This record gives sequence, C-alpha cells and structure tokens, in this order.
Amino acid sequence: MSGKSTSRIMTVVLPRWPVQRQLLQQPGFKEFPVFVCRKNARGVLSVVSWAWVMPPETRRGFQPVIQSGFSLSEALAVLTSVYGEWASRVVRILHEDSIGDIRVLETLGRWCHRFSPVVAIGPDVIRRKVKKQSIRSVNSLQIDVSDTARFFGGELSLVRMVVWVLAARGIHARAAIADTPAASWAAALCVDRIAAKNQQASGDFCKKISRGTRGSTCLEKESPRSSRHGHWLSRQQRWVLVPSGQQRQILGSMPIMSLRLPVDVVDSLAEVGVESISQLLRLPRVSLQERFGPVVSLQISRFLGEASDPLTPLQESDLSGATHSFEMPVLSRDLDYKYFRQLIESLVHQCLRPLVVTNRGVSSLQVRLGTNGVRGSTILEVGLYKPTAKASHLVDLVMLRFERTHLPREITGVSVEVLSADALPCRQQTLFRSPVQSDMSQFEILLNRLTSRLGSGAVVEPQLLSDIQPEASWVAAPVVHVMGTSGSCRSGHAHELKKTQVSNSVVGPSRPIFLLSRPQLLEVSSLGVHGLPVRFSWKGRVHMVMRIRGPERIETAWWRGPTVRRDYYICETNRGGRFWIFRGLQKQAWFLHGTYG
Repeated sequence: MSGKSTSRIMTVVLPRWPVQRQLLQQPGFKEFPVFVCRKNARGVLSVVSWAWVMPPETRRGFQPVIQSGFSLSEALAVLTSVYGEWASRVVRILHEDSIGDIRVLETLGRWCHRFSPVVAIGPDVIRRKVKKQSIRSVNSLQIDVSDTARFFGGELSLVRMVVWVLAARGIHARAAIADTPAASWAAALCVDRIAAKNQQASGDFCKKISRGTRGSTCLEKESPRSSRHGHWLSRQQRWVLVPSGQQRQILGSMPIMSLRLPVDVVDSLAEVGVESISQLLRLPRVSLQERFGPVVSLQISRFLGEASDPLTPLQESDLSGATHSFEMPVLSRDLDYKYFRQLIESLVHQCLRPLVVTNRGVSSLQVRLGTNGVRGSTILEVGLYKPTAKASHLVDLVMLRFERTHLPREITGVSVEVLSADALPCRQQTLFRSPVQSDMSQFEILLNRLTSRLGSGAVVEPQLLSDIQPEASWVAAPVVHVMGTSGSCRSGHAHELKKTQVSNSVVGPSRPIFLLSRPQLLEVSSLGVHGLPVRFSWKGRVHMVMRIRGPERIETAWWRGPTVRRDYYICETNRGGRFWIFRGLQKQAWFLHGTYG
C-alpha cells in the first residue's frame, strides 16, 4: 500500500455575495429587485451585484441579463424591457460595503472551523473590466478536508451538509471538492456547467454517477429540503466532487476564466480561439510564458497540482461566547422569567471578561436558544448604537427581545455570543470625585431599548437624498447601530444609504422643516394679482395671505415617469403661520406641502 496521501480541498462559493449578504439583514427586500451599486470617480453608479428573489413570471419566460459593471441606467433599462416600467419604480438601491462583505465572510469562515481547522478566504479575483473599471469578487471559502471528511461520513455527506446547513441559515452556496485549491475553485464556480455536461452525456440529470467518497464523481439532484432555500439556484446543481487526479478530464471544458487569469490575458487567448481549459493545456508552456509571462504557467501548475498553492488559514476570533446546557429539555411554557434573566446575566458576564481587559465593549450580541435540530433554534440578536460593557444594559435589551419572540416548544440550552466589539471611549480622570458617568447617553440607551422592543426596522431617521422633488428628497432609514471610536458611523444594516452631499440649490434655508407626507389640496376662495391666493381654508380655518414670496419652479425629468411641474411659494397669514404652498401647473390647483415651525 502506498503511503502517499492526496490533499482534498473544498471550495464554497457564495453567488452574488454583496447583495446576498445585505438581503440577510433586510429580508423584506426579497420582494423587490435589489441592486448593490458602486459610485465611480465621475459619480455614476455601476452595478456590482443584483437579485430579485421573488420575481413575477414573465409571459415569454425571459430572464434579465444584467452583468457586473453595468451602469444603473442600463440595468434599469434591461429590467424594464423584461418586466415592464413598473419594475424600475420598485427597485431598491444599496451601496456597496466591501468591508462589511469581507467581515461577514470571515465570520462565516470561523463558523466553518467545525469542519476543518484550516479555513481560508478565497482569492480576490478580477471578474471583468467594464470601461476600465475592475470588478473584483471575494465570495468564496476554501477548506482543507483531507483528514476531516471521514468524520462526517465521507466527502459526499460533508459537502451536502455544508450546503444544506448554509441554506437553512438563508445563505445560498455552491460547493466542490478537488485535489487543489485552484481546481476546487474552478469546479465550484462552474457547477451548473458540469451538471449540463453530465446531463448531455448520460441523458439522465437525476442519476448518480457513483456512490462513494474520495475518488468518485457525484452529481445529484437537489433535495426538496434545500430547494426551498434555493431562490437563485433552485434549478441548478449545488455541489460536485472531482475524483482524485481527474481535474483535467472533468474540468477540461470549463472556461479559462475559472483559472483566475487576468482579464487581459483571457481576452488575448479568446482572440486566438483558446476558450476552454483543455485547449489551454494543449499549448506549450514555454510559448505561453514567453507571450504572457509566468502567470499563466503558474496557474496551470497550481490547477494540476504541480506547484504548491498553500491556504492562508483564518485566525481564531478573539470574541468570546458562553454556553449553558440543560440536563433535560425545558418546555418554554415552564421557563421561569427570573431564572432565565439570571442565566443570561451570568453568560453575559462571562462574555464581557475578556473584553474588559482590552477596554472594549459589545456592539452586537447574539443569544441562541438551542433545540434538537438546526432549524428549530431561535436566535435573538441585539445591535447597539454605541458599544457598552455594562452587563445590566445588555441583559435588559435581551429580555426586551425575549418578551416579543415566539419560543420553540423545547429548549435544550442557551448560548450567548459576541458578534462584534469596539473600543470604549476614554475619559480623563478628574481631580475631585464626581458621580460616575455612564458610557452611554440617555439618548443612546433609549435608541437601544426602542430597537430591541420594536425591531431595527421600526426605529428610523431621515436621510437626505439629492433629488429635486421634495417628497423624494429624503428617505426614512434605520438608525445606524454601531458608532466607531473615530466618530464615523459604520453600517449595521443593509438599507443604509450613503449620506449624499446635497447642494443648497436642492435643500436650502427656504425649505420648511416639516413636510407633509402627501401634499394636501387647499380650498382657495379668493385670488389676487397673477392668480396668487389671497384667502384659503385649511383645517377648518380661514387664512388671509399677508405676504407671499416666490415662485420656485420645480420640474422633474421626463425619464422618471409622469412629469411633475410646480411653482412653490412661501406665504405668511394673518394668524401668524408660515406655509409652503405650490400651484400644480398641470391641474392649476393649489396644494399645501409644508409648514414653518
């Protein structure tokens, strides 16, 4: 028997990770088309990723083809051509948060340590260049399962377990296992292509090629359990096992982009007719190195296992956690409130001990009520406006969430985990004794309690947008949970929009502070010079116009739909009120839109 062991690498690819990550935090957006955009140097928004989890059915069954790098206007035009004009009106636009994407991906990688101690973030790959703009993608995890797959029933059981557990958590993934990281990454990226090739060769898409662990190819149809969470991949394969030493045969027909080659090299090879990996492997290595440098030959050697391609494992997180298991399952109706509060308080104290040493506080906390089974777990998440190390405040927030949460029938244990931590603000000590100041203001405590009681989507704040139409110049966005030590806000939610620099020409001192949600029709009983109102009624009172100033013409662009044409005036009445009124130029009617003080 040969003692030579072959390494086996599992790659987990998360398709459309930027939009998928933000949809996890805003599940209500699944009913709408969501675009994650990036602003270039000229201020033009380009699409990084997009998704529509629950789109309506089209008559012809067409699917919109929107690629990364499309401008937002081009993407909306494609969406309108497939679904109609109404689809562009319900679009939700989110700004790219690459740091948040990598941070959540690292958290997911540390969670994968239960499958192997060697887990690494996938490579940063340039997927394409559009108008000299590089669209990079970091959306994969690579796990060394050479010696750990046997503990989970073999490679097939392991890859199925990873995909299904992620699907149960609302994360849609594709996975593959091969001998090298490069081959594993290429297989996970092209799972659907491999499945289509197998379907064409065998004529039976649902047939297993073989049943084995290492050294077998497994292409299976999804189970109903995972298909419920499939959304974007419900009709595609989810995993593939590449037999040991057969990456050349299995992945030969895949495009050369899957070798992580630079975009300019891929374009140059495509011009001479080299589009698949098998075509590239037939070319002499020396000629490729003379023409494109060492990058092509190096990637080929890594793909075939001839050159080393070591993984850079993630370091263990220094964030703490605590768990308590019951000897017997406890019925939720028999759970004592005071006992549960004391239990949570003791677990929170255990989590705070390592943070206090480094002068850090909790910014986000997760409490999991464990049950028998993955799907039955109940999760209570608490996000804070500002980090705190006060255990009583954290326990109060958890209990507020606990009171409004539907508990499972049986609870087997309770675990508390710190999801994020930040440095606490430092204060200089005073010479004389003074009452101990809290690390949080009363306003911040109020925000935390309201968020825990009502939910993050119920506590909102107005954010200005650069729009000429008054009712579209602001949006109610969830309050930012975490404030860093530098004073800059970091996003704790998916719906946060970047604060737009609004010029004085859009929002100036002439605009009122209080705007009505909808302009209300005014009953004008008398008109004066130039058709301006002299007397009008509002809320059952008659107002005489003493002074009027204007007009301010507001007219929207034609590409936004029905044109809005208004003339706004500031008028003062005999009752001391100041109103912001306008005349609709289409209907020649007067409306009230806001008040001053």
